Amino acid sequence: MLKKLATILFLFSFVFIGCSSVSSGKITEYRTTVGTTTMYDFQTLSDKILGQHRFLIDRNEDIGSGSIIETKYEYTEPSNEELIQGIKEVRYQIILEARMKGGVSKMYNIRAIVREYGRFTDNNEWIDIPVNDQIKKRVKFFSNDLKTEFENKIRAF
Repeated sequence: MLKKLATILFLFSFVFIGCSSVSSGKITEYRTTVGTTTMYDFQTLSDKILGQHRFLIDRNEDIGSGSIIETKYEYTEPSNEELIQGIKEVRYQIILEARMKGGVSKMYNIRAIVREYGRFTDNNEWIDIPVNDQIKKRVKFFSNDLKTEFENKIRAF
């Protein structure tokens, strides 16, 4: 009986310690799923739609199970909430990520990841901040256009 009680207390302490280290901070990234497509369509159509929305590509990188396209930073005016917090400059970046769907499939799941950084009036360092609603709307509009292009470009193998 004493062993069972000690075991239960031991396991409880792991759960308690594990839960106490969970961060309660705000999420600073915005992620949205765009759709599914082939790697060829991801590369060609993403370049096209990024150009139409005036996002400049910074780099392309092939990863083991897909590819990543990073854009250059876009500088925007801070929102009212950000100005109240003391943020004087805002920039954000879009990363398009293609991950292989399944193990041997030729299809890739595409998602857009947005990171926003702010610079406070008394500090010159860029700090991760939550993505504001204006940027979310612009990225949603962009990702809807990209999704439409993917859906219109169905290929037969």
